[in-house]
Amino acid sequence: MKYLLIPILILTVLIGCSTPETEQFSSLPVIPIKADDISSLVAEHSGQKAVLMNVWATWCIPCIEEFPYIVEVREEFKDELDVVFISADFPEASARIDTFLTENGVYWQTYIKDDRDEPFIDAVWHKWTGALPVTVIYTKEGEFMTAFERPASYDEFRELAIQAIENQN
Repeated sequence: MKYLLIPILILTVLIGCSTPETEQFSSLPVIPIKADDISSLVAEHSGQKAVLMNVWATWCIPCIEEFPYIVEVREEFKDELDVVFISADFPEASARIDTFLTENGVYWQTYIKDDRDEPFIDAVWHKWTGALPVTVIYTKEGEFMTAFERPASYDEFRELAIQAIENQN
């Protein structure tokens, strides 16, 4: 009996002390956001950090492809740049969204669209057609810098982040 107890004790300790890699970056709950909340969300960072806002969806292949680039740029400039991810998925996809965010190392607050399309589109960027992905960048002073509705490369996101941080509007 004592020979059986030692392996069980070792196994219990090993299981209790190990942390699955996915728990390393557990994301916060995704918060619903309405069109009226977009400008105040950006204003919260004014004078402190530049903001890169990205609207994406789990079913959007270009969104998924560029997502790691944005996360990497955010990590590189986390003291000077905030990334605001807003999912355009339906609320029923919340488990899929959480899994995706966790797998991609997103541990900061993210959002999910909770409004009709037209007011939400206008609030994000008045020239946005609704195509995904869309990225909007604000300088440290909270001024609109640029926006585009297409995927971008790591180098492009990095260069835009530097420009926004340096207030090169």
